[in-house]
Amino acid sequence: MKKLTLLSVILFLSTISFAQHSVVMKNGDKMEGLVTSLNNGIIEIQKNQTISKINLSEVSEIIFDTKGENASKEIGEKSMTAGSYFIRYKVADRIISKAPRIDNMTQKKGTVVVTVSINKYGNVIKATPGAPGSTTSDEYLLTKAKQGAESAIFNNVPTAPLEQTGYIIIPF
Repeated sequence: MKKLTLLSVILFLSTISFAQHSVVMKNGDKMEGLVTSLNNGIIEIQKNQTISKINLSEVSEIIFDTKGENASKEIGEKSMTAGSYFIRYKVADRIISKAPRIDNMTQKKGTVVVTVSINKYGNVIKATPGAPGSTTSDEYLLTKAKQGAESAIFNNVPTAPLEQTGYIIIPF
């Protein structure tokens, strides 16, 4: 009986340890743990037996993920805020040193994936909006996403290839 109880406790604890959620704040901060409740605009997230309470109005994104399943973000993908936008991007071994300038003077919504090519100095030399994963084909949003991606500057890596490609995901 003790073995069965011990086994049940171990299975329960291992199940809890695999649950993983990420709460991404509007300011770009990220909290990881187990989201235990969402009541009256308050999210409760538990990590190491400590419960933190967060106002939903301060949250940009909640990523519900469990280890072993496909994550919503690709491996190596980075994220940051650009003005009031929370963007994700991936260019191997590079980080954005100057955030893209993004604006949307309309009420149009959608996500635009922009394929970018950068030189070893970190300048975007080519930006093509509308890559797979985009949720809109609106010309205005595609143009704004292209302009935003072109304004981004990545870190300077003198030993990098002359040209690298990657992407920037801009949600409007």
